[in-house]
Amino acid sequence: MSFPLDRLALQLDWNLLRTFMVIVQERSITAASQRLNVSQPSVSAALRRLEERLDLRLVERGGGQTFVVTRAGEAVYREALEIYGGVVRLNDIGATGGRALSGNVVIHRSSHLEMDRITPVLEEFRAQHPSVTFSIRSAPCHEVAQALQQRASSVGFCTRIDPAIQRLRSQPLTPQEFGVYCGPDHPLYRRQEVDPELLAASDVVGYEEDHIAGVLSALAVWRVRHGIGGRFIASTTGIVDLVELIEQGRAIGCMARGHAHRYGTRLWQIPVNATPPLVDMFSVIDFERHMTPVEAALIDHLEGEGLASRPHPRSDV
Repeated sequence: MSFPLDRLALQLDWNLLRTFMVIVQERSITAASQRLNVSQPSVSAALRRLEERLDLRLVERGGGQTFVVTRAGEAVYREALEIYGGVVRLNDIGATGGRALSGNVVIHRSSHLEMDRITPVLEEFRAQHPSVTFSIRSAPCHEVAQALQQRASSVGFCTRIDPAIQRLRSQPLTPQEFGVYCGPDHPLYRRQEVDPELLAASDVVGYEEDHIAGVLSALAVWRVRHGIGGRFIASTTGIVDLVELIEQGRAIGCMARGHAHRYGTRLWQIPVNATPPLVDMFSVIDFERHMTPVEAALIDHLEGEGLASRPHPRSDV
């Protein structure tokens, strides 16, 4: 069954496409309902209405909440992504009508990573193109991946990407060195000699992803291996909150050394007799994304500095 283009464009509910997009990304009706903050029946009903509206079977349903996306579903998903990304990129249209490189570029970065190597490169690019602006958004790693999947971000910087997301291309960057820190109220503050029992008994605060099964598992494993810290008593998603938890409390916590130097004026790096932990860092790009001129220019600029790998559309390979 087919529809006149203007009729379909006018009558199709965008929310149905968005719901389907999230279903595919989350690989679960249950997870999609949680992310969209609606009930499971509402998500299932939206999927059924979209299939009826397009006269296509988008998924093959299995037992319970399991399903497999059909070939038609994959095609609809790709189109939904382009529609979503197009809406997000509307602010890339410059007032000069495209005569000069202009627009806003959205960059997502993991909040636990410092950007000391990247920020000067971005500033250099902006100096070359004064009409370009950046929106840099801090988020956990999985949200960086989500933003790239949804075409809501041009490039991401994070520690880990789900290998199942095949169209995201990652470029390894220099790993970042972390340390363990305490504040003025901790008994190890300003002490050069570390009491191992005191260190092992200290409460721990950290990022939400700082646990054995998390993106920052390297930190959790390092602490266990060297007898650093006991109970994990508080977690946060941002560096400012983490610094406050350490400076104003009696717990210890791990963070990038660059962050500690910049934000933690009262932090003390505990001189642990162990090699500091390293946290991986990658730049990530969606190689299927149709980029605007300003996005493509930025990626080329990052690639020239060894900070990204230029994606090539499937039709070019």
